[in-house]
Amino acid sequence: MTGLRKGYHALAAALAAATPATAADISQPGSAVIDNGWKYQVTLDAWLTGLNGDIGVRGLPAAAVDVSPLDVLENLDGAFAGSFQAVGDHWLLYTDIMWARISTDADVGPFGGTADFEQRQIVATALVGYEVPINVENIQLYATAGLRYQHNKVELDINPIFFPAIDRSGSQSWVDPLVGLTMHYDINEKWFVDVMTDVGGFGVASDITLQGTATVGYNWTDTIASSFGYKALYTDYTEGGFRYDATQHGIFTRLAVRF
Repeated sequence: MTGLRKGYHALAAALAAATPATAADISQPGSAVIDNGWKYQVTLDAWLTGLNGDIGVRGLPAAAVDVSPLDVLENLDGAFAGSFQAVGDHWLLYTDIMWARISTDADVGPFGGTADFEQRQIVATALVGYEVPINVENIQLYATAGLRYQHNKVELDINPIFFPAIDRSGSQSWVDPLVGLTMHYDINEKWFVDVMTDVGGFGVASDITLQGTATVGYNWTDTIASSFGYKALYTDYTEGGFRYDATQHGIFTRLAVRF
């Protein structure tokens, strides 16, 4: 019996010596900090976007809208954009929203003349991504799938050369399925590159919709970062006399808070 006790005590001492950290954690449960691995980011975005394309309302001839990003400074009546992102355990959850209102002049197609054009727009995107194993240091690549909601309200006050003036408005809302890729590359501890691209529509709502964003960013602190780059969104949608075949594109900036 004495030998059995000595053997038990020797085994217990050996286990304690081999796993000191585990023993300390058991004796002091409050000393360990649990990290679930998820990181979150909230951003405030600014998109100095131009608008180029053909937009028609309720059977009217499509108006050719051509507003450069610099013209937007004069024609933008208001805008807001932001996003939320969560990354962890090989998963990416992402959503963003943009609201904008612009007003400008447009050219009317075969009838000649001009049109006063106003657009109010909401664009919201929701994506789920899973990390693609590429074994490249400092790069995280995610294959994504999700939905994009678009709402456009357009007002056209057309003044043709040979016909009476026409004033019409129309609005449409639709949702497109999306697939794409998202990449984050840490150049070093301070500088990074973000790229996001997707394609969707496939005739479900839009014939096609394409979006791409590429930015270079800087980590000011562990929780604050900013980035600067370019973003473009193309949509080709037709439904019930409403025609929207246009590209929005321009300089894109982002201020991010991470936690």
